[in-house]
Amino acid sequence: MIDFWILKDDCTACGACENICPKSAIKIVSDNYGFSYPEISANKCIDCGLCAQVCPIKNKYKKENIESEIYSAWSKNKDIRYNSTSGGMFSEIALEVIKNGGSVIGALYDSDNMIRHDVIEDEKGLEKIRQSKYAQSDIGLIFIEIKKLLDKGKRVAFCGAPCQVAGLNSFLDKDYKNLLTIDFICRGVNSPKAYKAWLNQRESDYQAKATKVWFKYKQFGWKNSPRCTRVDFNNGEVYVANGKQNTFMSGYLGPNLYIRPSCGNCHFKGIQRQSDITLADFWGIKKEYDDDLGTSLVMLNSNKGTSVFNKIKGKIVFEPQNMSSIFAGNVCIDNSVEINPKSKAFLKSLDDNPFDAMVLKYSTVPLYKSIINKGKRLLQKTLVSIRKAI
Repeated sequence: MIDFWILKDDCTACGACENICPKSAIKIVSDNYGFSYPEISANKCIDCGLCAQVCPIKNKYKKENIESEIYSAWSKNKDIRYNSTSGGMFSEIALEVIKNGGSVIGALYDSDNMIRHDVIEDEKGLEKIRQSKYAQSDIGLIFIEIKKLLDKGKRVAFCGAPCQVAGLNSFLDKDYKNLLTIDFICRGVNSPKAYKAWLNQRESDYQAKATKVWFKYKQFGWKNSPRCTRVDFNNGEVYVANGKQNTFMSGYLGPNLYIRPSCGNCHFKGIQRQSDITLADFWGIKKEYDDDLGTSLVMLNSNKGTSVFNKIKGKIVFEPQNMSSIFAGNVCIDNSVEINPKSKAFLKSLDDNPFDAMVLKYSTVPLYKSIINKGKRLLQKTLVSIRKAI
């Protein structure tokens, strides 16, 4: 019944429709490829139309933002910086909210190492939502919980993908003064089915349950971290995969084997953000701002974002940057990824085959396609150079 208001390939599973439904008639459920979509229970639906009204694809929430201020930055706390994806800026922002009695909502691993959004209210909880997760998180009914906290006057910070921030804004339909929204420059979210298949193979190899998953592990430096992953197991052993050995990131970075279909035509790209703050790795930053320990890109998109940033300046190293400095290393701020036409076949193959073997099988690129892809990348770099010159 989702086709009544949105095409399936446009749906991001942001959760706004499930959260707004007054009769709990909508549930976000996974399909055979691991991607989640709303399903409507016909016997509960009262045709109120709220699901269509709240959908951020059909009805974009208008947020009055300032012209973004751009900074490179990192935390002065070495532990925070090392244990963070980039420079530790999310942790410093979250700590400022927590220490003033607020709640922070972000993605964490549950007891089965699957990813969902939850509320944390202390520094210990912050460790759970720190770092990037490379599969789509389950939003659940967290928007309802956020609204309850906001209506009580509690300060709240929400961190999610741009489409999730858009979903929250649409659901709330007003700009709460006590709400801070944080998004990131997103390359695309991966199928939880692919992530689980990869993790199952690691657990099978080690004959133990994973206790910690650490994507973008910095053992070999920040710039190398996108292809370095660590998994800890309950038998005390540790798995570290780097480069081509890292099959999950090898299937994601380049082949795009398990990226959500809607990410191929993302509606939330560009420099006009729905969030108060946008964070990312500052790829391509000048050498004087890069010691290979992690440098954050910070975009302050609203007065609320600027206010929080000013409060943490004593805890960070930061430097103003030009807007043009973003594009060379962060092309996904403007551009959607190309979904691999073999994606569905790959995800279906995981029903009966090991993850690593299927990544190798489906990642192989014919020579002529490799040449075309190199040409596309060269053209993209040229366009970025022209943009910077302008």
